[in-house]
Amino acid sequence: MEIEKRKVNPREVALKVIEKVEKGSYSNLELNAQFKKDLSEQDKNLATELVYGVIKNRIRIDYIISKVSSISVGKLDNIVLNILRIGVYQILFLDKIPSYAVVNESVKLAKKYRKFSAGFVNAVLRNVIRKINEIEYPDEKKEPERFLSIYYSFPKWMIARWMELYGYEFTKELIQALNEKPRLCIRVNTLKVSVDELKTILEKEGYEVNKGYFIDEALYLVKAHNFTDSESFMKGYFQPQDEGSLLVVRALGVNKKDRVLDAAAAPGGKTTYIAQLMENEGQIIAWDIHPHRLDLIDKLCEKMGVSIVKTEQKDAAIIDEKYTAYFDKVLVDAPCSGLGVIKRKPDIKWSKKAEDILLLRNEQLKLLKTCSNYVKPGGVIVYSTCTLEPGENEDVVYSFLMENKDFQLDDLKPLLPEKLHPYIKNKGILQTFPHIHGIDGFFIARIKRVK
Repeated sequence: MEIEKRKVNPREVALKVIEKVEKGSYSNLELNAQFKKDLSEQDKNLATELVYGVIKNRIRIDYIISKVSSISVGKLDNIVLNILRIGVYQILFLDKIPSYAVVNESVKLAKKYRKFSAGFVNAVLRNVIRKINEIEYPDEKKEPERFLSIYYSFPKWMIARWMELYGYEFTKELIQALNEKPRLCIRVNTLKVSVDELKTILEKEGYEVNKGYFIDEALYLVKAHNFTDSESFMKGYFQPQDEGSLLVVRALGVNKKDRVLDAAAAPGGKTTYIAQLMENEGQIIAWDIHPHRLDLIDKLCEKMGVSIVKTEQKDAAIIDEKYTAYFDKVLVDAPCSGLGVIKRKPDIKWSKKAEDILLLRNEQLKLLKTCSNYVKPGGVIVYSTCTLEPGENEDVVYSFLMENKDFQLDDLKPLLPEKLHPYIKNKGILQTFPHIHGIDGFFIARIKRVK
C-alpha cells in the first residue's frame, strides 16, 4: 500500500490508523502496531489524540467541512477527507497547536499523499479557521435528535434509542460523558502488594494517584505516562481495569475454596480479580473459544501470581454435561454491543447497528441458559455486560427467569458499596452510567439457583 512505504510522523500515523479503522480494524491494535516504530512519547500522545478525536467527533467534523468545502464530503477522496478531518479536529479541539501549523502540516501531508489536493486542503482549512465560530448547527429545540447526533457525533439510531428510553436531558448528559477522555483506573493486585504500598511506589515512579470511587483496590492514575514500561506494572502489582468491571466480580461474592466458572474469560482481568478475592485458594475454570486468547489468560495469571486458574478452550453456548451443577459461582460476562464503553472504544459508534441488539440478545440468552446448568443448588450466576441497552440486559435476565423457575434474583446490597444501593433494582440488578457514576456503563444481575 502506497501510504505504508513512506516515512511517518504523528499525523501520518493518525492517518494510517484512521484509514485502517474505516476498513474494520480496531484503533487500539492499529495504534499499538504503529507505536512499534521509532516514535517519541510526545508523538505517540499526539497520534493517539488525533485518532480517537477524529473517530469520536466524525459527524461534527464532517458537518463543519460540508459548510465550507466547495466539494461535498461524500465526493471527496478518502485520504483527502481524512487529512481534512485531522486538521479540523486540531482547529476545533486542540488549543496548543497554532492554526497556521495545522494548515502547514495538513498541506504537507496532502502534498505527500494526494499532491493534487494540496491547494484544496489549504483553502478548506483556512475557511474553517475563519468561519469556525459562525457554523450553525441544527436548532436544539426544533430538531433535538439531529442536534445531538451532529454536535456530539453519535449515530442517529443510537440517539433515537436513548431518547426513547431515557429522555432528552439524560441522553445529552450521557453522550457528553461518553465523549470525555477516559481516565486510567487500575486494580491493585493484593496478592503481591497492598493498596498503600502500591500507591507509595507509584508516587515514587512519578504518578499522581487518586483513590477509586467504589472499590478499595481501585486507583486512578493521573497523567498516566507510559505506565506499561513501569517496574510496578511489569512486576504484576496492578492491572488496568475499570471499576465497573471490578463491581461485576464483587457481585459474585466469592469465598476461599469456591469452585468458580468464568465462562467468557479472556483476556483474564476479571478472572484474576476473582482469584485475588479468593486469596488464590479454591478452583477457577476459565473458558474462551479462541486458543490464542487462553494464552492471554495464562500469561496474565502467571504475571499476577495466580495459580488456581485452569484454562479450557470451550464454546460456552454449548452444554458440557461434565460440569452440570459443579460450580458454586458462575460468571457470564456476555459478548455485547459495548455501548457502555464507547468512551474507551469510540469505534463502537460506527461499528454497531440497531439490528445488532436483537441478534446479540438471542445469543446472550442462549449463553445464560446454558451456563445456568453449571450452578449448584444454592449457587449463584452473575450475568453482566458492558452495554446500556435493556434489550441485552434486563430483557435477557427476565426472559431467563420466566423460563427457569429454579432461579431468582439475589440481593446485591451485601456485596456492593452502600453508595450504589439506591441504584439497585429488584434487589439483584445494577446498571451503571458514565455520567451518573463516573465509571463505565456496566450491567450486573446476580441470580441464585434456589433448588
